[in-house]
Amino acid sequence: QSEYAMWTFCNNHDNWRMQTMSGPEQLRLCLAIISFWPGTPVHYAGDEQELNTPGSALDGWAREELSVSMAWRSLETTPAGNPSNGDNFDMTSPSYLYLQRLNALRAAYFGDFESEQCDVLDTPATGSPEVLVFLRGCSDDSRVAVVANFHAVEARNASFPTPWSQGMVISNALASSGQVDSQVDIDAGGVASLVLSPLEVRVLVLGSVRSLPPAVAAVSPAHGAVVRQLALPGSKLNVTVQFDQPVDRAQAEASVRLNGQYEHGFLCSTLSSDGGCYQLALSVDLSSLASGVHSIEVDQGVRAARDGALSTAVVFRSTFVVAAAEESGVLANMAVHEQPGLVCNYLTQLCHKAAGAEWYRVQHMGEPWTEWRRYEEVSSWPAEFGRAVLVQYHAHGSSSYIVGDCVLPGGARCYARYHPEMFLRTQDNDWGMKDEGRMALVDHFTWAVNMTFSHFVRAKFAPFPNWKKSYGVLKERDVYFSLPNYDPRHNTYWPTPFHDGTEAIRQYMLAKGLWSESASIASGSGAAEPLWLSHLCKPDPPSPSDHVDEGWQCHYFTGSEDRNWCQVIGEDEEYIYKANDKTEYMGECGLCDCCRKSKFQNRSVIKEVNHTCCILFNDLYLNYTVTSDVSKCQAVQIVPAPPDPQPGHLWIALGMGIVWAIMPCAVAIHGVLQKRSNSVISMQLAPEELNVSIKKSSSALYQKSQSCTALSSASTACTAATEEVEPCAEHGVCIFKPHRVLFASLEHVIEHEGGREKAIAG
Repeated sequence: QSEYAMWTFCNNHDNWRMQTMSGPEQLRLCLAIISFWPGTPVHYAGDEQELNTPGSALDGWAREELSVSMAWRSLETTPAGNPSNGDNFDMTSPSYLYLQRLNALRAAYFGDFESEQCDVLDTPATGSPEVLVFLRGCSDDSRVAVVANFHAVEARNASFPTPWSQGMVISNALASSGQVDSQVDIDAGGVASLVLSPLEVRVLVLGSVRSLPPAVAAVSPAHGAVVRQLALPGSKLNVTVQFDQPVDRAQAEASVRLNGQYEHGFLCSTLSSDGGCYQLALSVDLSSLASGVHSIEVDQGVRAARDGALSTAVVFRSTFVVAAAEESGVLANMAVHEQPGLVCNYLTQLCHKAAGAEWYRVQHMGEPWTEWRRYEEVSSWPAEFGRAVLVQYHAHGSSSYIVGDCVLPGGARCYARYHPEMFLRTQDNDWGMKDEGRMALVDHFTWAVNMTFSHFVRAKFAPFPNWKKSYGVLKERDVYFSLPNYDPRHNTYWPTPFHDGTEAIRQYMLAKGLWSESASIASGSGAAEPLWLSHLCKPDPPSPSDHVDEGWQCHYFTGSEDRNWCQVIGEDEEYIYKANDKTEYMGECGLCDCCRKSKFQNRSVIKEVNHTCCILFNDLYLNYTVTSDVSKCQAVQIVPAPPDPQPGHLWIALGMGIVWAIMPCAVAIHGVLQKRSNSVISMQLAPEELNVSIKKSSSALYQKSQSCTALSSASTACTAATEEVEPCAEHGVCIFKPHRVLFASLEHVIEHEGGREKAIAG
């Protein structure tokens, strides 16, 4: 049947992630439903890692796993930051383990779907519109009942007919322990009754839950953890691997690797009553682990202790970082983006602090990136005074590690930045025609400017004098969630659309208490439109009371409003309302049924008081700040560079560079003079005899006959710095067979090398 060939999903790139819009509980409920509903469950990348960046992938936001952008550092959606930072493929994350269990249950109860009975779906009535119940199975003893309460704040009672009888043992397969669900009552008629908590979902099965393959449930150090090396001698690191059920002890001890090596000697540290192993451990001398990334791996195929036919389904891998106690490199601290001393050894090398990185690439500010190179502690690089150098590293699955450095003559440092310069172009400066709006660096990657406003204006950040590149905001877009056409309610179901775009993201971060009112984020997308600046010194767009006409805009129904209301309301104190006729005239309204337009037609109203605002823009994170605190636009002090690994001063380095530049020339001149003193042939010739022809020799040094005519009437020396000279023929003709021939006269020198000649006067 076609519905069994359909892909079913909870999230996709068109919309915000469900866990962002609603919460993780809603996502877990949805994942359980699609795992047993007809069709093939498809999981949007990142759902298994609790990624929750606001916005949709259409605007570039919910594609965290596909980009190395730093922008997610600005969208700290949890107290620990954004889950998408760094290598976020954690095989012990709660969502990963939850999905892993759902997939295992689907395989255990539905197998290969070899029976037509698999296609039978029962959806009994529950008596509650918020409760969904469906039963499905490929045999009588493999039927599952999925029961879900969609209400977010209230518990619900659920009663529904089942194929089971009174007194039968019923278990909740989603419970990790697989215990009998004592809260399910089945009466004499086979009707099940239970109470569901808000957003609770249960997968009920007959009898005990079927055996599932074992899986790694936890490791220590945790995935992505940073372990600091202590100065204390003999410090130990305990490395552990824990399974969700007992596994074969001998096989498990032979299947766990540290940094790809089996011989470290993991031993079972927690035994089960039947001799199986729950946990393996290894004590390692911390000083024996080099700074960098280390891996814990478990082979595929580790057998369960209670059912040898089941074994781990995939290779398990987790990584952690070991760093010195005072290590401040980018792998130990992903928030580090400027590294004093990165440019080292008198601007000739890069001294990296990213032990454990596999690859790196370099960029001179304003130039393209180099190709990726194998990581090395010190690498050659011709840095320049006052020009920032950026280095990007790739380590344990992520390229989100970027640091920069900049050095001035005399050893002082300058700010690292992504762009050579930055401009703030606004309507008030005619988009850079009246005043270029140049911004100044006040911190690493941070540009600033103080500007005075008396009204709302549009603006963009532009890193070049032209408009080759610019940063603005993403336009508001309506995201609709409608019912399918086969649902009889689809003609009357008109929910308030969800909003997408930069302002929607900003409001989300504000509502969560994750951003201040001064913060926002820009986009370099070609579809980005100008952002708003104003006398309010906040990134807010204008409201109707600010008297800004933005044309026809979507009106979102509230209360009892509907399409009929839109057609009859006409206007109120602030807006004119009109049903959307889908013409180009109302194009800004999008797909909304009801459009509104401000009754104030002037672009902006000049206020009585001007306000000066500080505008800051980070060209690495792409976040910007608009605040009335102009002190924020003052430059911060730069951390000085550490002493260069070689003794001396940069001015000495400059002198050394000159010496090294002159040395080869001095050696060459000395060699030529020495050779001339040993093998000079001089001939005194009359001026009229000074026409000499250099003929092509048998060594094919010369490709054609050439003449050398002296312009001076004085005597001229025909000098050859050569090892081979044939006797001169009559009329003063000399045949030379050297690699390098010098003809010297009083006024001209002809240098002959590699078949080319160059006349040099003087």
